[in-house]
Amino acid sequence: MATTLPSLSANTGTLTASGVGSGLDVKGLVSQLMAVEQRPLSLLASKEASYQAKLSSLGSVQGSLSALQTVAQSLQTAGTAAYSSSVSDSTILSATADSTAATGNYAVQVTKLAQVQKLVSQAPGLAATTSAVGLGSATTITITLGTTSGTPVNGQYASAGFVADPAKTPVTLNIDSSNNTLGGIRDAINAANAGVTASIINDGSSAPYRLALTSNSSGAASSMKLTVSGDASINSLVGFDPSAPSQSLNETQTARNAQLTVDGVSVSSASNSVAGAIQGVTLNLTKETTSAVTVGVQRNNSSLSSALSSLVSAYNSANRAMAGATVKGAVLQGNSTVLSIQRQVRTILGGVQSVSGGYTTLSQLGISFQKDGSLALDATKLNAAVTADVSSVSALAAALGSAVKTFADGLLGFSGPIPTATAGINRSITDIGTQRVKLQSRLDATQVRYQKQFSALDSLMSGMNTTSTFLTQQLSNLPNYYNNKG
Repeated sequence: MATTLPSLSANTGTLTASGVGSGLDVKGLVSQLMAVEQRPLSLLASKEASYQAKLSSLGSVQGSLSALQTVAQSLQTAGTAAYSSSVSDSTILSATADSTAATGNYAVQVTKLAQVQKLVSQAPGLAATTSAVGLGSATTITITLGTTSGTPVNGQYASAGFVADPAKTPVTLNIDSSNNTLGGIRDAINAANAGVTASIINDGSSAPYRLALTSNSSGAASSMKLTVSGDASINSLVGFDPSAPSQSLNETQTARNAQLTVDGVSVSSASNSVAGAIQGVTLNLTKETTSAVTVGVQRNNSSLSSALSSLVSAYNSANRAMAGATVKGAVLQGNSTVLSIQRQVRTILGGVQSVSGGYTTLSQLGISFQKDGSLALDATKLNAAVTADVSSVSALAAALGSAVKTFADGLLGFSGPIPTATAGINRSITDIGTQRVKLQSRLDATQVRYQKQFSALDSLMSGMNTTSTFLTQQLSNLPNYYNNKG
């Protein structure tokens, strides 16, 4: 008995015949059937590759817009800083100028730097930071900041005057048995936010630990007064009233204002950052000097032109990225989100800005759109505009920088269209991964089922072949049987 069993073609889905019986190609048949079953996996892989390509393209667009955002922020600064400054000796001070400055040279002499007040408890100190101070009875420490009049001798004032600063409210803190140690008092002062920082100094002696207090702000009006009510031992540690005959703390550095002259005019400042002594200029003092240094203020035309040039370059890069992502045949072809962003950026840069002065559009500065949507810069026209009216150019640059940055912030923020689209694609990729796991589980079960079915068939056909062979042999003996009987 001749019998054939069809086998499944992976490409056509039809069965092709081969030899049967115990020699049935079970592995081959299962493999061909599973090739057909696995076609949905290939479709998922193709879909995932498409999503990944879109994600990459969106990433390129996002990166170019982020670069434009950074340039726009720089343009804001350049637009408001139409002036720059120079200092003849930068070890004495530095200077920065804003848009309200006036060109000129100024002689500045720094006679005193502003400094903070520093106090330290008297020696000997305590043997440990955990040593108890006093008996732990309820005690308050009130810290008041103000101005001390008088000159200390060896860190002590002799009944000096003290006037509290009305702008700074005194702060009272509590000390009791839970925190009446050197470390506890330090921590209580720091937690009080009284404008004072406490620390502990180790002077290396047998009783080395001493409390140190530093005012957080420089200037004469940031002098400290510490009034203690309660435990006398705590008063002996931290009491400091300049108007009293003596103090428990020693002053190691006196609070004072910076003293300087600008073109011979005396100036006092609580901080070493002095704003307004020169119109539109901030002086940052670093060293005292016996002679004047020259501070020069001049127009900052080059940085403004450079910032506008950077805007052109950043926009052109972003425009190329968006155009390339949406062109025919691209993975984001016709994407409405990207095309809308491209149009809106062009509208901002090509529009009229509501600023005072003679310039309200980029085209007036020699920056204009080309037929391909890119920007071109006429350096000669830009330089002429900056030279003619730098204030108007600065105002326009600042307005454009602000408009572009605000727009980019909205695009790239958490709920902006680019992050939202990216999140949507990532969710789709995650869903594909979930589908793949489920499908693979089903395919594994299907393969096991096919294996069992074809193995059973192989066994059945092997048995049928054995029976067929036996019957054939028996039937072939029949003629001999009848011949012998005759």
